[in-house]
This record gives sequence, structure tokens and C-alpha cells, in this order.
Amino acid sequence: MGKARLQVLRETTQTYLFALDKYNPPNLHDIEQELLKQLEIAYLTECSMKPKNQHWKVPETLTQPVIADIIAYLYDVRRISCAGSNADPKHDLLAIYQKDGPDEGIYIEATDMVYKLIKQLNYAADEKFGKDVIHALRTKAPRLIRNDDQDLIAVNNGIFNYKIKKLMPFDPEIVFLAKSYVDYNENARNIKLTNDDDGTEWDIESWVHDLTEDDEITQLLWEIMSAIVRPHVPWDKTAWLYSDTGANGKSTLCSLMQNLCGDKSYASIPLNAFGEEYMLEDLVNVTAVIVDENEVNVYIDKVAKLKAVVTGDRLQINRKYKSPLSFTFKGFVVQALNGFPKVKDKSESFYRRNLFVPFLKCFTGGERKYIKREYVKNKDVLEYVLHKVLHSDFYELSTPASCTKLLAEYKEFNDPVRQFWAEFEGQFVWDLLPFSFMFALYQVWFRRVNPSGTIIGRNTFISDLVNGPLKTSKTWFCHDKTADKHHKGRMDKPEHLIFEYDLIDWKNPTYRGTDWQKICKTPIKQPKYRGIERQVKAGGNAKS
Repeated sequence: MGKARLQVLRETTQTYLFALDKYNPPNLHDIEQELLKQLEIAYLTECSMKPKNQHWKVPETLTQPVIADIIAYLYDVRRISCAGSNADPKHDLLAIYQKDGPDEGIYIEATDMVYKLIKQLNYAADEKFGKDVIHALRTKAPRLIRNDDQDLIAVNNGIFNYKIKKLMPFDPEIVFLAKSYVDYNENARNIKLTNDDDGTEWDIESWVHDLTEDDEITQLLWEIMSAIVRPHVPWDKTAWLYSDTGANGKSTLCSLMQNLCGDKSYASIPLNAFGEEYMLEDLVNVTAVIVDENEVNVYIDKVAKLKAVVTGDRLQINRKYKSPLSFTFKGFVVQALNGFPKVKDKSESFYRRNLFVPFLKCFTGGERKYIKREYVKNKDVLEYVLHKVLHSDFYELSTPASCTKLLAEYKEFNDPVRQFWAEFEGQFVWDLLPFSFMFALYQVWFRRVNPSGTIIGRNTFISDLVNGPLKTSKTWFCHDKTADKHHKGRMDKPEHLIFEYDLIDWKNPTYRGTDWQKICKTPIKQPKYRGIERQVKAGGNAKS
């Protein structure tokens, strides 16, 4: 009994491939012609032993399984888990290791490359044919887990070990999907550049130092430049470079960081795009998100994916015309802002991810555009920056006092309830503040400071107050917002805010005079209220 057709197809293909020098193979067109000739010989030989009515048609083109075998043999095709070993394999990334060329040392998503290879092996192949080859490759490609060693960093000419400060050769078993396209140069130095037109000298150390008068911020800027090329460290923060004026160096600094990554290794995803369905696709092959400009006063409705990106949580990336990808982003996010963004999420879990970096200097009138156009692209400058940030020794970003202060300002800007609380926290006379009283006061106050704004509902106000500024208050607390509390003399004193803000429902209804203390001497309508309480001093008396 003779061999089956598929057996002949498979054996002939494997025999031909094993005879090839995979490190110096013929071009794909020659492979196509040679293999078709081998298949013709094998088919005719096998059919010569069969009855004429059982002869097979000699293949005129290479089939999907054959092309998949060729690509798998000649190229390092792998299924890459981008979300750890426990991630669903069906959401792995099919990728090809780059042995040479500009992308040497990293894995590039296979789809586009495979389609180009298919066309060289079967010019008549259509889209369905290509999908079949991709599917075949997915079934036969070995699975690798993306590198998660925080001390291994892919640079242009190898893998830098941050722990021992040594450059190692690339290794296909150490999976990187992106790298810095700047060479590590152990002899890099801080060079001076001279502009022939104005006679000025420039060097990167002095320039970064001159961006701010705060030495802590200078140090932080170098840390941020280190973070963008060390993507596997769990930084858990995003840097927001902030100024409400222009010409302060933010854009040029972002350009420097983009050049440090290289065009292929950073994405430009503005803050308001993180909630859009297909905008995260670019995260797959980058080490950083660097945006040199966001819309002024932009409103961000959804931040769940932004938070997941910042903290490296697993998320599903939907990709146009491609299968979804289970992915954890290993990288750092830098956003330049010329105004505070409005964000719907006002939780501490959102705020603690944001490192606001103030840019207070203004270079209007002294702008040197050639710095951005030429200097921060200079090969020697970039090699020095890379050397400096790799020869650091830290795994957490510092938090200068000016960043903490700016974040506090942002919290109040972004959250009217927090702004309200900051204004009134120290003014209350009562030691028990009913939520109904607080909300009445908030409504009047909000209409005064923001007459065109929309007032939030009572329940939202209570939730934002209790879960926001009250969490850090040293004077007030609310352990249970649903619990009724006896006032027990804690609301006996006249509360002057009733008079100042004309809170009609809280005025003394039996008094018609002008004495504010009597107006505010409110008859307590209920024995218990839900609300917030003043902390009690040692000795049992409430702080006043």
C-alpha cells in the first residue's frame, strides 16, 4: 500500500528544508521553485506505483501547511505571552525574532511580516490563505513568556544588566518586544555643542539643570529618563509635566525622551484617548508613552485603562482586524500638560498614580529652537544620557515637596467637594455635621463659586466627601456614613455658616430678628443624624 498524499507532502517538505542551510538559505522565490520541483518528483514517483485512476494532481503552488513549515523553519516564530505564564494562550502574540537589522534582538509581531513572506512563496495567495498560514504557525510555534526581569534592559546593541552594569549579547530566549534604539557606550561623556550663529555652548547636564531651580526636580527628571528605558520596573506612577504657560522646556524634554527610546519604542497616546477602543494597540511594541502636548482643560471620562497601564495590571487590547491580546504594559507614561485636566475619577487610587512635575521657568524671548531640532537628537548626547540613566541605582521615583504641593492643588481643582472641604474644614462650630446640613451648604457655596456648573447629587457628594478629603483629615471622621449619631450637645452652639450662606432650612424658625447668633441657634429637629464627627481630644472633649 502506498503513502497518502499528505504524508508525501509533509515528508518531501521536511526533507527539503532539513537539507537547507537555514543561516544562509536561498531566496524565497528560489525555495518556492525548488520545492515545487521536489514535490513534482515525489508525487510522480509515488503515483507510478498506483493505478492511473488514483494519480494525484501535481501541485502548482505551495499550500498553506507547506508555507507555514518553511516560515517556521527559517524564522524564529514564537507565541509570546504578554501577560504572564497564566494568561490564556489564545491571546498570545505571534512574533518573529529579529536576528539582525535595526530591530536586532527583539520580537516583532509576525502578521505583517508573514503576509509579505507568503506573497514571495505564493503570489496568488489571498487574505483567507494568509489567515490559514497564520493559524498553522500559531499551532506549531513554541511559547515564550515576555521578559519580566526588571534589571534586564534592551538597548540598541545588546541587553544591559542594570544590576551588574554590564552589556550582554542579545538572546532569543530573553523576550523583548521593544528596545532603546540608542547604543550603550561605556565611554560616553557629556559633550559640549557650540552654535556658530550665536556663539553659545550647550551640554545636556547644564540644560536639564537649568529647566528648574529645584534640585529635587532636576534629580527627578533624570529618574524619569531612566524609567522610560527600564520598562520592567513597577514604577506605579505616571509623570505629568505641568505648566500653565508655554516656553518652559517641557516639549524639548519630551523630544529628548522620545529620541532616547527611538521612533518605534514610544507611543503618543494623550490622556483622553486611553478610554478609546483601539488606541492602546500601540502599547504592544513600546517601552514608554510620551506625549508632548495634551488639550488644555481636557475632560477624561474613563481612566480604568490608564490606571491599569500605569500599574501593569492585565488588560485586553482590542486591535483592528486582529485578534485581541491579553497584555500587561511594562513601561512608563509621561504626559505634558499646559493646564489641569478634569477627570471623572476622584479616588485616591487615581491620584496616587500621578506625579505632577512643575515647570515654573519661562524661556520666552530666549528660545533656542535648535536644541530641540538638533541637539537632543545628537548621537553622542543620547549615548551619554543612556549611560547616565543606566548607571543610576534606584527602583522608585522620588517625590519632591513641590510635586506633593502641586498634586494637592490639582486635587482641589479636579474635585469641587475637595475644594469645598479645604475652604470650610476649619470653620465649623458644631462637632457633629449632618450630611443634610453639609449638602445644603455645598449647594449654596457651589452656586457662588461656579454659577454655570452642574451640582452633583446628594449621595455623590457624601461619597466624594467621605472617600476623599475626609480620609486624610486630622480633625474630622466618619466611620460609617449610614449610621445615625446622637448629637448630644454637639450641635448646641450657633453655627455661623447658617447665617453667612443663608441656609433657610437650618435657621431658627421662631426668631425674626437680626442677631445672627439667635438666627443660627437652630432647634434640633432630630435626636440623631447621619454625618461626620469631630475627633475627640484625650480627656473626652471634642476639639473646637
